[in-house]
Amino acid sequence: MPNDEPTPIDPEALQRWINDDLGIEGTRRLVRDDGREALVSKFDEGFAAGVHELIALMPELFEESSVVAAYQREAASGGLRLDAWHRAMHGMLRTAGGREGISDLRQAEVRTGIDSVYAILGTALWSDPRVDEAFSPGNGERVAYLEALESLSDGRDIFMRVYGRFEGRMVVNHCPGASFARVMLAQGWTACTGEAPPVAEAAD
Repeated sequence: MPNDEPTPIDPEALQRWINDDLGIEGTRRLVRDDGREALVSKFDEGFAAGVHELIALMPELFEESSVVAAYQREAASGGLRLDAWHRAMHGMLRTAGGREGISDLRQAEVRTGIDSVYAILGTALWSDPRVDEAFSPGNGERVAYLEALESLSDGRDIFMRVYGRFEGRMVVNHCPGASFARVMLAQGWTACTGEAPPVAEAAD
């Protein structure tokens, strides 16, 4: 009786393919191989769990009412709406870090996520709206937000990187904080625009 189980990937061969064929530097750890998809990570084992534990100590960064309130406090200083959100998030992180005794090195793990979302929001709200001017996002900005979230390939999104196919598997490098970044992105849009994030219309 034939064996239907796929032959496991050789992690060393996968690493050579990533480095030599794709030209990607650094080591990627094989996290999971189910025969259809190979999930890899550039982080050591336990890093993702550590990120989730860290974020659990600062829930206000993912509570819309807290984020909007912090944004409004920063917006009182004027300037660009995106910059006010960025300052607000960094300020909330510093406050939570001080309260919980989280080292600056560990806070940097969250700061990196904030800065990444800030860059993505900037591509969507490309008109650079100011806090002292009335603003409603244009259709182009709504489309840009949706495009930032739509699949790059095989149902993946901006917080995942698809490397391609290797030995019949789709090889994916996934950010361990992706689910939190998506929440932060949606709340950042709401804080800066005063509106709920755009939602793609379902196909007929």
